[in-house]
Amino acid sequence: MTVTFRTVNPSELPAFWRAAALGFADSPTYGDEHPRWVALDLERVLAGFDGDDIVATSRNYTLELTVPGGTLLPAAGVSAVTVRPTHRRQGLLRTMMGHLLDDAVEHDEPVAMLTASEGSIYERFGFGISTRHQVVEVRRREVEFARPRPPGRLRLLDADDAAKVEPELFDRVRRSYPGAVSRPDAWWSDQQWEPRFGLRADVAFENPDGVVDGYACYGVHQGFDTATGSANRLTVRDLVAATPDALHGLWRYLCEVDLVHTILDPEAPVDLPLPWLLTNNRAARVKGVPDAVWTRLLDLPAALSARRYAVEDRLTLAVTDPTRSGGRADGTFTLDAGPDGATVTPGGDPDLTGDVSAVSAAWLGGVRFSTLAAAALLQERTTGALARADRLFATEPQPYPFTWF
Repeated sequence: MTVTFRTVNPSELPAFWRAAALGFADSPTYGDEHPRWVALDLERVLAGFDGDDIVATSRNYTLELTVPGGTLLPAAGVSAVTVRPTHRRQGLLRTMMGHLLDDAVEHDEPVAMLTASEGSIYERFGFGISTRHQVVEVRRREVEFARPRPPGRLRLLDADDAAKVEPELFDRVRRSYPGAVSRPDAWWSDQQWEPRFGLRADVAFENPDGVVDGYACYGVHQGFDTATGSANRLTVRDLVAATPDALHGLWRYLCEVDLVHTILDPEAPVDLPLPWLLTNNRAARVKGVPDAVWTRLLDLPAALSARRYAVEDRLTLAVTDPTRSGGRADGTFTLDAGPDGATVTPGGDPDLTGDVSAVSAAWLGGVRFSTLAAAALLQERTTGALARADRLFATEPQPYPFTWF
């Protein structure tokens, strides 16, 4: 079989999204039902054609990634990557990934990123898990808050209010939150809601000065248990808070919604303080800590010099990039960094060595260099370098994407 790769034209988009939906076991009408899947960044939509038949799909979105210190870094959002089962083991995935990474470089994006449906695929293309999230489940009857209600007020939002208030607050918060991923306008309805989560509601938290400092979009799915009565489940779909009071107020609200048995946040930050807001922190159970966003450094000097660092230090990294040998993430780089900024220059005597996938996992501060070294993914060449790297790259708060793609 001969498969050729090229961008798609508007008339081919329905066939493209049907092919992508097949790969993700979604409805064939998924592209029609989700506006963000349609024509956004059309020139970055890549398909593999066997004759007139689309047998492989992939694309890049034009996004921004917030790095520690608040810089917004251009980033390629890799998505919709599928290969039809009839065309497996022919190198189509490798070909597509090569095209997508080349496309990111051509768009001057120092980083590519993705969310992975399977965890065993993308490390070999240089990606590393940079952010994780928690699946948190709360039993409403076990909840008692340890501190008084924070000052401020809560108000429910109708659809028009939500469309005005939420994007503005999200943009304010994501600009200073490490690991946050931008959210194009076309993504909002799809990002927040699907009917399977039940009846939608939106609530905003206003501080005492009347400024909106947080919002939550959630749904309640009805259920009934013959033994306990109501078994309704409240699922958090999108929660953004600019202050600790806003976070406290919104979670208190969610835990006080009537006729709810269980509150589920399937995509909570790993450092969510909810358990410490409660008299019994076991009422907030962590059901899992899955990977969230994987990043892939394409221009290491540009990415590392864009962020700020916890302490002042100099560290030299020798990085191998097998799939892009000779690229701007392959070689030896000396980082001079601190709270006020950083510079990266080529060369130096390596303190640490490792593959680009490991450095891509660690550079945002979501996993420590010493943790990766314990898994033999990085090697210490200078005594004490791992501890220094841990201190240098430490990030507060822990990186969190907010946006899923």
